Amino acid sequence: MPNKQDGNTLQSVLARAQTELKKAAKSADNPYFKSKYAGLDEVIEACRNVLNKHGIAVTQTVEYTPEVIRKGEKSEDIYTTPQQTFLVTTLLYGDQSIRSVIPLDYKRGDMQSFGSALTYARRYGLAAICCLSTEDSLDDDGNKAVGEEKVAAKVNKRGNYRKPSSIAEEATKVTTSDNFIK
Repeated sequence: MPNKQDGNTLQSVLARAQTELKKAAKSADNPYFKSKYAGLDEVIEACRNVLNKHGIAVTQTVEYTPEVIRKGEKSEDIYTTPQQTFLVTTLLYGDQSIRSVIPLDYKRGDMQSFGSALTYARRYGLAAICCLSTEDSLDDDGNKAVGEEKVAAKVNKRGNYRKPSSIAEEATKVTTSDNFIK
């Protein structure tokens, strides 16, 4: 079993393994956005064998915290912490571990929704903990895949989006004295 006495820590072994990781292939199709992405299988394929070769095991488990209701100092003060389900991705090397915890957002009571959220979290959790990128991964916050108009519509629902051209137009307007309240 690996230990700290032999000079190998999980961090040092992981650093060596990361030099061998290849980018995850974008082979899954997203018909809604007409784009490709690296699915869970591709992310696992890109990192598991390299990690295992270096003695690093990967686990992905689901943890659940029940709803907690507690009273405050005053009898009328009641605090509720809602139930939450998490995906925990763990890298193990001997008695050492690194964990990444991602909350799952799904419709309670809907197993298909849970399965979808779990698959997304497994993909993102494993890629993040291994610092794994995908082929042709330009970081555009997903805007290219979604499309500017769809991003605008989604952000506009929150009330904080203005098209870039309207911002420029507002910046170039000259304020006259007629616009001031007298």
